Amino acid sequence: MKGNKEKRPGITVMAYSRDKFLSKKAETLRDAIFPGNYKVAWVNVEGPLPVEELKSELGFPDAIVRSLAKGSGRPRVMVFGDYLFLLLHQVYEIESGLKREKIGIFLRGNLLVTVQEVSGDVFGPVRESIRQGEGLFRERGADYLLFALLEAIVENYVPIIERISSKMEELGTRILSKGDESVLHRIHGIRGEILFMKRTVFPLLEAFRKLGFEGSRFFSEESLPLIRELHDHVLEVLEILESQGEMANSLVELYYSTISMKTNDIIRILTVVSTIFIPLTFITGIYGMNFRYMPELYWRYGYPAVLIVMLAIAIGMLVYFKRKGWI
Repeated sequence: MKGNKEKRPGITVMAYSRDKFLSKKAETLRDAIFPGNYKVAWVNVEGPLPVEELKSELGFPDAIVRSLAKGSGRPRVMVFGDYLFLLLHQVYEIESGLKREKIGIFLRGNLLVTVQEVSGDVFGPVRESIRQGEGLFRERGADYLLFALLEAIVENYVPIIERISSKMEELGTRILSKGDESVLHRIHGIRGEILFMKRTVFPLLEAFRKLGFEGSRFFSEESLPLIRELHDHVLEVLEILESQGEMANSLVELYYSTISMKTNDIIRILTVVSTIFIPLTFITGIYGMNFRYMPELYWRYGYPAVLIVMLAIAIGMLVYFKRKGWI
């Protein structure tokens, strides 16, 4: 039945040399990995994992298949006799926060294969540069293409980190103007995003170190320094994330300090009001005792005189507090 037809992965191939270029869709992995006489062939597989084809056509061992099939896994580099395999994560911004997508990259000779869980990636600028013949892609081999893909993944982290910084600056301003609980919830959300990015980026340090040393034979003299520079780039990204984590903690402290200051202002105002009423309450208490022989009770101007005295005391105390800077 048509409804039971197995969904096939989307397979595209981009092959190129100095003066030749090919871009097409393929039905099977076998058709994609033999595009003809080109210097580099890049095959991209999206969607359901074609396990049997990966094993038969590329010789993927069970360790690689398990890494791709797992729901989650740390970035890693596997170095074999004549090929490399890398497991990395792309990060995307979605409405509810950040999303991580796994991607596998296979390099053997002039063939590079990327395996993705779903369609859509961060490699658009790389594809366009190859298509237009820009940069060094047509001059270099598949090792340079691998570097470009890894750089695209790392560079994609930068705008996400910049937007996190922008959100923290906005929250810092909002805390000083209106420190309600919604601000605190947003700060905790940002701290979660920073932790998410740290967990994604940190394993790349070891992965790229291993790639630059154990996998050095797969790269030309021109490409190997670029691969090792990726390690430094990742380190810079982690330093930025570390400073952002400290900034997020500072925002939490600023929030509670602001709340404490507002609470102190309220307590100070209430204390001033209570202090003013102490002598007023004392006066009303004396004249509220209703003793029989209290001459002021029978004085014609006794009531307004007491009110004037009480008003003068209140005004005098307010002026005094104002000069002291207490209100």
